[in-house]
Amino acid sequence: MKKIISILLVLASTSLFALSELENLMIKEANTPESKQAARTYLNAMAKEKEENAKRHERMAINQGGKVVSAAKFKEHNLNLAKEFRAEAEEYKKAADALK
Repeated sequence: MKKIISILLVLASTSLFALSELENLMIKEANTPESKQAARTYLNAMAKEKEENAKRHERMAINQGGKVVSAAKFKEHNLNLAKEFRAEAEEYKKAADALK
């Protein structure tokens, strides 16, 4: 269990993209009910974080101001980020569901 907690702490501090090599290793090594639950908890938390980021960027895309050209680019940028975060959230959710 200490090994899983250590891995989770490392992942929480280094994760930048959906399902890194360390996260895939954590999923692969989750063999006991306790380790699977720890992995699911972590993956679901990451999915929630990604979804919150997606929603924040969607709000930023709506609440923009300034010149028309820069506002359009800002909106497009935020909507693209929201789409990426939402896709990452789905990847985390699928990985968590596969551990059941």
